[in-house]
Amino acid sequence: MEVGSNDELYEKNNRIYNSVRGWIFTTNHKQIGLLYILTSLVFFIGGGVLALLMRVQLAIPRYDLVHYGLFSGRFLDALQYNQLVTIHGLTMLIWFLGPLGFGFGIYLVPLAIGSRDMIYPRINALGYWLYLFSGILLWMGFFLPGGNLDTGWTVYQPLSSFKFTPYIGADTAAAAVVVRGLGTIIASTEVIATVFKARARGFRLMNLPLFVWAILWVAMISWFVFPEISALFFVLVVSNLLGLSGFISTYGGALMWENLFWYFGHPEVYLLLLPGTGAMFDYLSNLGHRAPYLKKWMIAAMGAISVDSVMVFLHHTFMTGIVFAWLMATSVFTETISIPTGMLIVGLIATLLGAKHKFQTPILFALAASTSFMIGGITGVTQSSLAIDTIVHGDYYVVAHFHYFMVGVAVMGLMGNLYYYFPKFTGKMYNETLGRIHWAIAYIGVNTLYFPMFFLYDLPRRVYTYQSGFGYTIFNEISTVGAFIFGLSFLIMFANFAYSMKKHAPLTDQNPYKATAGFVWFTTNPPKYYNFDYEPYVGGEDNRDLLLDKNKPIKPPKVELSTRPLYIALGVVIGFIGAVVAMMGYKPYAFGIFYAYLGYAIVAVAAALFLVGTIGWMYDDYKLKSPNVPPTYKKDPVTKGFNNTRLGMLIFLAGDMIWMATFYGMVEWLKLQSVSPYVEGNDPVTWFFPSLASIYIYISIAAIGIAALLAWGSLYGAIKKSPGKSASYMAVGAVFGIIFIITSLLSLVNINSYSALSLGGATANNPIASMYWLISLMDLLFGIGVIAVMIGYAVRVKYSKKFLWGRTATSADVIMWFVAFVFLTTVFTTVAFIA
Repeated sequence: MEVGSNDELYEKNNRIYNSVRGWIFTTNHKQIGLLYILTSLVFFIGGGVLALLMRVQLAIPRYDLVHYGLFSGRFLDALQYNQLVTIHGLTMLIWFLGPLGFGFGIYLVPLAIGSRDMIYPRINALGYWLYLFSGILLWMGFFLPGGNLDTGWTVYQPLSSFKFTPYIGADTAAAAVVVRGLGTIIASTEVIATVFKARARGFRLMNLPLFVWAILWVAMISWFVFPEISALFFVLVVSNLLGLSGFISTYGGALMWENLFWYFGHPEVYLLLLPGTGAMFDYLSNLGHRAPYLKKWMIAAMGAISVDSVMVFLHHTFMTGIVFAWLMATSVFTETISIPTGMLIVGLIATLLGAKHKFQTPILFALAASTSFMIGGITGVTQSSLAIDTIVHGDYYVVAHFHYFMVGVAVMGLMGNLYYYFPKFTGKMYNETLGRIHWAIAYIGVNTLYFPMFFLYDLPRRVYTYQSGFGYTIFNEISTVGAFIFGLSFLIMFANFAYSMKKHAPLTDQNPYKATAGFVWFTTNPPKYYNFDYEPYVGGEDNRDLLLDKNKPIKPPKVELSTRPLYIALGVVIGFIGAVVAMMGYKPYAFGIFYAYLGYAIVAVAAALFLVGTIGWMYDDYKLKSPNVPPTYKKDPVTKGFNNTRLGMLIFLAGDMIWMATFYGMVEWLKLQSVSPYVEGNDPVTWFFPSLASIYIYISIAAIGIAALLAWGSLYGAIKKSPGKSASYMAVGAVFGIIFIITSLLSLVNINSYSALSLGGATANNPIASMYWLISLMDLLFGIGVIAVMIGYAVRVKYSKKFLWGRTATSADVIMWFVAFVFLTTVFTTVAFIA
């Protein structure tokens, strides 16, 4: 009877899981992972089409198709070409490669570690929708007046300032990076918390598959650098909206942008490289039925790369005239990163050697990636030399080196992973012959495309044409042919997958590769919506055997769907779109006041969607509706130590601290670069505080500090199951939070009465005043959010009849962290501007 009821329950929930509604409102990690993968491939196609257009442009010098009788005019002008270069770079790096690796991670990590799902299913879904809509926001710039962003993917200042890039598309592209950054921070938090909190019984960290370790390292790099780049682009967007000026070149703003951008940009290269490398280790060892070579050393090498990647970013500033000692130190650090990178290459080759392979498609892609790894690595070492980099900096030699890593290693490695896990995703095997044809053509294409670029070491990149007679033409022509060969290979891949899904019979073998890494192949193909039929655990004599506990069958749970993540993500992205449309109604765009009103209407719709999503989210928590299935099979203590929510909130808010620290760092940079720090009047370097404004700020700091202490008191009241005490502390804390808001506003009003610091006046050419206004506005926004949550918590604790104290303690944790965050932000703001 029990079996029959379980079967009926499974069939009912499985229909919901596989329905259109089930895919749109899903919170299941497998569907979200596949959505990431499929969406990233769509962006790959888009970015690839832009690349082909660029290669057609560069195939012929002084490109004018009238001469060839093909078109009536020039193919691409300089502005169009620069837009393609910019959006191609941003798309491939931030919307294709990164999400593809994370998509594999979100799908496979819970399966590999023996978990039901990611730790925070709804937040996982929110991360995907932010990713999707941010990509749409990026590409919509092509349809706006003036076109899209055209500064190159580095978006250097002052080129990207409104003065030199007066296009609406530049604002939407910058906003897209901000929204994408938020989604990445969410995905990173998910992965870190899941790996540490949701592993099966007895599963030690050092025994995890190397792909899981690679994704974990990537998540930690992303958590560290994406808040910083999101903050940087947020300053750019808000500066355009409010007329602020944080990047004036004469006060160090341009060099500040370059430093902050590459503090993200260089680690970004490695967080794109590691997923493919970890994947190759896993499928090479599984298909060869041997352990990865020196696995612990490979884990250490990935960690060393992760840390060192943040330390070498200054080699992108060799040409800026920075202190010579920094140049030498950066050159040494850049050399040292080749050591762990070389360890990974040796590890891949050693894992491959000695195994009896049939040279299936994934193995061939790993071989291709290994050769590209060596070419990209050797050419990268040369650029750590200051003398050599002086010669080749900013030309196609760098383009070739960079793409050998990004395409030759990262893309090829992940394509092998896509073939390897195709049976897991679909339950059917791909066509091996077509897979090998795809590999052969792609391998020829990638080398034909990028290797000739090494010989263009004196041709500047990001130029839309060049003169004939200098030997550039033949290499550009070969590269263009290679680009079309490489693009053709992926048409074969998509045809292979479509044909296999339609024609091939379902697999009868649950583990067609006889693989052993993690619990991935302990499930059906594709996995059931709840992953495992029996509880996974690690046991055996040496506590390393992966097992399913037949005494603990898993009852099919309810399928968890939620509309809240979709509404919240729509609200965020549509809000940015509305703000940009509203800008079109005012100077300097001035397309008509109609656009301003339309923009305000769009913002109102966005706010309504956001409120529906957030209020619905809190209502679900209040009614204990979602999620009702914990992601782990272990008993998870709720009120002791770092439970799941506490850990995730700590990670997320620590990332927010990095976001705000970027603002403080910008302030200190501008102060250090300024020549006259205490000049009153309208001088661009003025940042004095009027005495009354300072008094208001001190009161606001004291108020939010008391609120933080009261939040701590509420936490202890919740843990001791004292609803009256917990609610009272939080209610009083909310009052002090309101005092914080009022005094902060009074300080801003007072500051604005001084022409040297007024919003919209002096801020147009006063970078420090601009940063003060920006940080203060952030303080207020966070403060309003904190107060709303505090009031809601107090009411819930006082009057709710249906109550789980574990949830209450967790909610108090959330509030406490947010209040502490606002408190520290306020303190740091004051220190940054008064000290």
